[in-house]
Amino acid sequence: MGHVHGIAQNPADQLIYLATHTGVYRLKPGQKPALIANRFQDTMAFTIVKADDFLASGHPAVDEDTPNPLGLIRSTDRAKSWRPVALGGRSDFHAIDTAGPLLYAYGSDGRLMRTTDRRSWSTVLRGADLIDIATNPEQVDQVLVTTQAGELLRLNVAGSPRLRPVSGAPQLTFIDRTTQGDVVGIDESGRVFSANQDARSWTRLSSLPGVPEALNVRSDTWLAATEWGVYSSVDGGSSWQQLISRNR
Repeated sequence: MGHVHGIAQNPADQLIYLATHTGVYRLKPGQKPALIANRFQDTMAFTIVKADDFLASGHPAVDEDTPNPLGLIRSTDRAKSWRPVALGGRSDFHAIDTAGPLLYAYGSDGRLMRTTDRRSWSTVLRGADLIDIATNPEQVDQVLVTTQAGELLRLNVAGSPRLRPVSGAPQLTFIDRTTQGDVVGIDESGRVFSANQDARSWTRLSSLPGVPEALNVRSDTWLAATEWGVYSSVDGGSSWQQLISRNR
């Protein structure tokens, strides 16, 4: 599969989807990951907003006559086909997150952008060196981000946006929020942490083997991908089951 850029569970079929460097794969229990529609696009910044509503970005396969980069793309048939939504040929998003109709996206050009209709975009921040973003559905102008240096920063979009360190936070690579709004993060060595909604009181939950590549805690089943495999947790990150071994 190559590098896993994103992982999510589709509420419509309860199956897990992996967005990777070589396409989107569907994972059925007890089976090997299956490449969908024989499509090898480099699918990045992947999220499932709701049942059968997939959003992503990235780069087309070499045999596709599609703008590069892809900008924001959408699939409503479980990644069998994708249609352009906005910024095709202009933006290569590496992270996207949603809070209701509001969508934040971070691109390889160092811009953090947002939109309420997926078509008209405003730039929130320029020149950032980020890895991941996590929105707060209760406070849509508050965004948590992680940097290439492992810092967890808070961004208040209202007024003059400024990145401020989150005091007492561990160094983190990927972050997400649960349906209750709690913050979950994983560091570069695979240690998993959680915090309350204001990200001020942190607890170490567990560890995963290998360098992390993706994290998703938007449902009762938490999901994570590392260089060693794909994992799920049904007890809030206290323990993990390996779904896929990546032969490490």
